[in-house]
Amino acid sequence: MMKTETSVQPRRGRPRDPAVDRAILESAREVLARRGYTGTSMDEIARTAGVGKDTLYRRWKSKELLVQHLLTVLAAENDPVTADDDPRYALFVFLQDVVRLNTRSDFGAILAGIVGESARNPGLAAAFHQFWAERRRIAGDLVRRIVNPQTSNQEIERILDHVLGPIYYRLLLSGDPIDDEYLWDLVIALPWSSDELTNQDEITRRETK
Repeated sequence: MMKTETSVQPRRGRPRDPAVDRAILESAREVLARRGYTGTSMDEIARTAGVGKDTLYRRWKSKELLVQHLLTVLAAENDPVTADDDPRYALFVFLQDVVRLNTRSDFGAILAGIVGESARNPGLAAAFHQFWAERRRIAGDLVRRIVNPQTSNQEIERILDHVLGPIYYRLLLSGDPIDDEYLWDLVIALPWSSDELTNQDEITRRETK
């Protein structure tokens, strides 16, 4: 008699509850903003989220991995809307968003703590640099639409430093105010493309007639 073998499908565990993931991430965000990276503990995140430590560690094995994931979430959540026909105005809106996030939300407090820890934590530093590289890419695409399209990547990066540097100097060091007029001055100081200059010359000629 032939022996019939039956395949037994392995039992699948319960799917992760998205609501629990959201609660943990919100708690991590709250605790990080309040205590900074160094002062944040997985125990406090679990208590604040109302979950057990086992539930937390099944999802993220360490505080570093949890914060790296939170950076990804924050990047997607705070992706500025830049779809505008006028790239200068779109860049202006982008800069407004930089200021808003750092002064009117918990975003600035979270990043301040991560910046300090990144100097000692290569894994966190890599996630942090990736986060900012994506935001600089968005700004760089806008700058390229404003200046000559043939401008080198190196020159685009230099222009970005000139635009973003003064903002973060005021945010992190001097504390001087950053209003819309200041941001717009940074935008219009960019070199325009030859097409933009031609159009501007035509507008000027019409206005002087």
